[in-house]
Amino acid sequence: MPNMTYEEYLDNRQREYNSLPIFYAFSNKQFKEAMEARGLTEHDTDQIFALPGGMGGYYLRKDAEKIRDYFNAPDPLPDLMNDPEFATNAFFYEMCNHEYGINWEADYDVCQCFGSCEFGEEKTYLDYLREMGYDDYVVGAYCKARDEYFKLAREGEWF
Repeated sequence: MPNMTYEEYLDNRQREYNSLPIFYAFSNKQFKEAMEARGLTEHDTDQIFALPGGMGGYYLRKDAEKIRDYFNAPDPLPDLMNDPEFATNAFFYEMCNHEYGINWEADYDVCQCFGSCEFGEEKTYLDYLREMGYDDYVVGAYCKARDEYFKLAREGEWF
């Protein structure tokens, strides 16, 4: 996925997920209707699996390999973050998405979109990015995105 923007990455991931044969049901009625649409009754629960985490998602046993392959496939995001332009674009996008300038947990909210890190009241973006294993070039991309965010915020009088 070279020469891709973060928005394109997100769109691709959403499109891939949406193509999975997963159905959602949040009531008995929805569950019954979804099962019937697949030629089953609501009592044929031996023919389905539930998505982990209790999110209301289900899939047919026959689709288990496809679902497992999707969730076990490596996420291309870490490799994409090796491109400084992509990383800057990605950080800027999430800064805007998480209302960076007025969010008390701004650095954590943004950084946790790009890996696993633990919240700490005294932590900075540098702590989070280092915790996730990112190098200086990614830290530089974060700083560049933050500078651009605050520049636009001042110009647009966002807050």
